[in-house]
Amino acid sequence: MKIDIAICTWNRAELLSDTLQSIRRVTIPEGITTRIVVVDNNSTDNTIERVRAFEKQLAEDANINHRLSVVLQTEPQQGHTFSRNRAIGVADGDLMLWTDDDVIVDSNWLNSYVRASANQDEAFWGGKIIPKFIPEKPAWIEENWDVLKGCFAERDLGLEPAELKPEQLPYGANFAIRTSVQKKFLYNVELGRREDHVLGEDEIEMFQRLLAAGYRGSWVPESSLFHIIGQNRANEAYVRDYFIGQGKALIVKDNAWSTDPKKLWWQMIYEFAAYRFKRQWAKSPAWAAHLIRSGLAEGQYLAAKSQPA
Repeated sequence: MKIDIAICTWNRAELLSDTLQSIRRVTIPEGITTRIVVVDNNSTDNTIERVRAFEKQLAEDANINHRLSVVLQTEPQQGHTFSRNRAIGVADGDLMLWTDDDVIVDSNWLNSYVRASANQDEAFWGGKIIPKFIPEKPAWIEENWDVLKGCFAERDLGLEPAELKPEQLPYGANFAIRTSVQKKFLYNVELGRREDHVLGEDEIEMFQRLLAAGYRGSWVPESSLFHIIGQNRANEAYVRDYFIGQGKALIVKDNAWSTDPKKLWWQMIYEFAAYRFKRQWAKSPAWAAHLIRSGLAEGQYLAAKSQPA
């Protein structure tokens, strides 16, 4: 069996290095060769140099150099989904394992997906994502975790294997799919992150198309990883940006609160004013609700006003 591990990256060289080192430590069963496909999306830091250094390290690592390699691709069109589609284009293995450039994978991560793939009735699988805040999770995020955990890609569908459903799907930082199937289902380039703009939903939309076409998937609880959250994301500005992206996605998916930019603008102003006012004296659940809704309203407003008349 041949496996491609796909990682799309943009200006996270240091985090990416830690991710690559964690993959280097995974258990790779005998008879399996693994290639890491890193797709660089116009990074301006030293991402390329870090990947080249890792490539050299693998070449010098006698224990695994015959079973683990890395290849660097570049994607000039800015956007996560463009990068994902570039990874699909170069994949030539039996399985694609998808993860991000800011994770630490468990040593059993790959092996768990290999075992799950023995079920020929299934085409894709998902695993656990555990956010790890550095240095620690802020109290206000902990107090509102049920509504904020999506911002930080937490995913846990239980301790037991289970069939994946439209309302219970993996997240992009941790899933596997048969390469032959993935090549039939590219990502929607209207969705996904763009540089610092947090517009997601791309893998969820892809999974929904898979299920609608009759493909089946399952939850693999043993295949887990940590998602590293630094101080640059554990703050109110990042959370609001995340929900601005979610608001834009509502327009793309024809599920908006309204398509009238004026109405959305007034709602955005009201919700943001309520957030700023309650932030001064109320407990966090009261103002966080307005923070979320102000982001959702702004995202829909921005997307609606850019729609053709």
